[in-house]
Amino acid sequence: MKITKLNSWVLLVSIFLIGIQAVNASNAIAGCRDYPESVTEACVAQNLAEEQARQIAYAAEQAARQAAADQAAIDNANRAAAERAAQAAADAALPADDCNRSTNRFLQSCIDAAVEKARLANEAKNAADVASTQAADAALPADDCKRSTNRFVQRCIDAAVESARLENEAIDSAEKVAVAEADSLLAPDDCKRSTNKFVQRCIDAAVAKAKAENDAIQAAEAAAQNAKNIEFAEEFCSKRINRNAQSCKDLAASKKAAEVLAPKPKAVAKISTITCIKGKISKKVTGSKPVCPAGFKKK
Repeated sequence: MKITKLNSWVLLVSIFLIGIQAVNASNAIAGCRDYPESVTEACVAQNLAEEQARQIAYAAEQAARQAAADQAAIDNANRAAAERAAQAAADAALPADDCNRSTNRFLQSCIDAAVEKARLANEAKNAADVASTQAADAALPADDCKRSTNRFVQRCIDAAVESARLENEAIDSAEKVAVAEADSLLAPDDCKRSTNKFVQRCIDAAVAKAKAENDAIQAAEAAAQNAKNIEFAEEFCSKRINRNAQSCKDLAASKKAAEVLAPKPKAVAKISTITCIKGKISKKVTGSKPVCPAGFKKK
């Protein structure tokens, strides 16, 4: 029971320490891993918070792994003992010479009995297979290539080869027609045309597109994980018992510095819409400071 509680505590601490590896995604500064942004005060503070969390998380991860290994060893020993006890109980319920007893599995008489049982089972299966094949053959004409007795007849082999060849040709022809139709709908220099798949500019464009997609996926995953981690970290550090932990103090200080030094977003101009009229004609004008055009007046 004590070991289980200890492992639960280690797991909780590990999750927390791993969680505080990243700063809140809403306050993160893009490009802080790249020069020259990485040497700004804001990025230095942000990167310091991440590095502090990473170092603490590594130590916690090692402790969690060791605790898990210790618990696994105990669980395996208990499982092995239970299996031995169950096997001993099962053996005790059988006669001393019964081949089902674990202590008799290597006796020659039991080995011979098992071999004979397997032989009889195989013979029965083979006999059933032969009977089934013979029944299927009997329902077919004597020269039908589907009969098992005709599978190696040369004319049947030739027919099977020709059938496979025709099927492959039909598939290849259909694929070529489909590709040609798709190409005809595209411009000659379009990289989606099959004839352009090995053109260097198309290869470069495909590589750049794949890299951009991978970068976007990784950035989205990192942002989602950061948001989840910081939420857990803030909840953990908000508890009175954890407020004085050095890891919480360090993280709070680094996070505060990153928030203070982060560039402030530019104010967005307010967009308004007015209605202008000229006789029976009305017209809507939108903008930060909308003005009616010449000849129109504000309604």
